[in-house]
Amino acid sequence: MKRMRAARNGMLVFYYVFTSCAVAFRLRRDASVYNLLLAVAALALPAVPLLLYRVLRLRPVPLLEIVFDAFVLAAVPFASLFGGYDFIPCWDKILHFLSGFLFAALGMVVYFSRKPGHALDPADAFNAAAFSWMFAVWTAAVWEIWEYVVSFSGADPQQVALTGVGDTMQDIIVCTVGGLLTALACWRYLRHPGENRRKGLMMSLFEAYYRENIGPKA
Repeated sequence: MKRMRAARNGMLVFYYVFTSCAVAFRLRRDASVYNLLLAVAALALPAVPLLLYRVLRLRPVPLLEIVFDAFVLAAVPFASLFGGYDFIPCWDKILHFLSGFLFAALGMVVYFSRKPGHALDPADAFNAAAFSWMFAVWTAAVWEIWEYVVSFSGADPQQVALTGVGDTMQDIIVCTVGGLLTALACWRYLRHPGENRRKGLMMSLFEAYYRENIGPKA
């Protein structure tokens, strides 16, 4: 736990140094209200896990914080503020693909949080995997609806004027694929219990959260 906390602190230092540079870069070019809101969001987002811990009375999970910070760094400071979308044309699709992994892992958390007894049984492999995948697909749809609503504010994150439905469907598809891969990892994780089973990042993330906030307490 101490090593993970030290790693998260290091990640946080890197996050704020990079984000400060990205904010300065973007606002010097265009100090619009939209970019100001992006800057505020980028600086505030790392506090979200800490807020959720307090509101939901959860025990801290440093690995969750590290993964969250890394994803937010890639999505807001790098992509939106520093212009990563221009440097890497497919960056938007990469982010949606990765979001499928993350939201499917969150789906597993929801599934076992609501299951009576919270036990990780092999018999749950199919249901938990299917639920985690559908959870990722649901979040992809909700996000695209949000982007469409934002487009009426003058910003156009969904590129409605240029690509419209094509961009929306590509985002949903790649998120769905990412969610499916996490669902398959979930199925394999539950079907093959034991200390030597293959976990990967998403199942390690789920296991860390499960150990701290869902499973039996020592």
